[in-house]
Amino acid sequence: MAGLRLSSYYRRMGVDMRWLLAMGMFVVALSCLAQETPVADDRPLLRWIVMPYPPLHISEGPMAGKGIADTYLDLVIAAMPQYRHVREEMTPARAWQLIRAGENICHPAALYTPERAKYTLFSDSPALFPSLAFMVRLDDYQALFAPQMTIAAADMLARTNMRLGLVADRSYYVFLDNLLSAGDVYQRATVLSSLHGPLSLYRMLQSGRIDYIIEYPWINRYMVDTIQSPEEHELVALSIKELPQFAKGAMACPKTPWGETVVAAVNRWVAEQKNTETNRQRMAVWLDRNTLPRYMKAYEEMIAPVTRP
Repeated sequence: MAGLRLSSYYRRMGVDMRWLLAMGMFVVALSCLAQETPVADDRPLLRWIVMPYPPLHISEGPMAGKGIADTYLDLVIAAMPQYRHVREEMTPARAWQLIRAGENICHPAALYTPERAKYTLFSDSPALFPSLAFMVRLDDYQALFAPQMTIAAADMLARTNMRLGLVADRSYYVFLDNLLSAGDVYQRATVLSSLHGPLSLYRMLQSGRIDYIIEYPWINRYMVDTIQSPEEHELVALSIKELPQFAKGAMACPKTPWGETVVAAVNRWVAEQKNTETNRQRMAVWLDRNTLPRYMKAYEEMIAPVTRP
């Protein structure tokens, strides 16, 4: 009888142990599942436009993610943790189409135009950009333009013997856009896709397939120093007479209540940065020795006096 009770006891113990083991495994499985399941991020989404225009945005190579606008965007994202930030690569035409439509998307390196201001909110300016110039090969400069360093846009565009390269759907300032659309200038030009057009046009200028482009002077330093593109010809930047030497850059969002909130947050960051030498140097490191002294002076006149490291 005692043996029967003992046997029954062990059977119950076996059942209890199996039950405890099963429950333990169930708890462990739930714990692992909880660790593997990501916590929902309920922060509002903020989409940032990224356009592959080196050195503003650098999307490939050893300097990927370290362009001028990339640097500013990294800092703004770090200063605005209340948003879930996503970067989306697209063409300028698509970018402004989305902003015009009022979508929750912002441009990190925009230039103000009266037309854009109808549907866009611009932040305070943290950056100063050198203005566009006519980039020509040194031998053409010496033969056709020397010693002048400035030329009126209409005079340059009227030179039918010189082949112009343009980027599709790109705004080159309103007055230049008007000149390009007049007559047969656009029809005579080589027009490339806006996604990788600037770099392709630079290479065509170096190879002699076109004779000039409308571009920011920093593209030459990027091509030569950063990605070590062969420099077959030294380039000269002919300033455009009608343009200021520098233009303010800003972050741009749709003219909506959502956009107002984002721009207000960006402006708080700009206020902390604009008086610092660190911020001024974010553009200075990309400039050639002829442009740099003018930039350093213009920054204090157009952005803010530098009072802090």
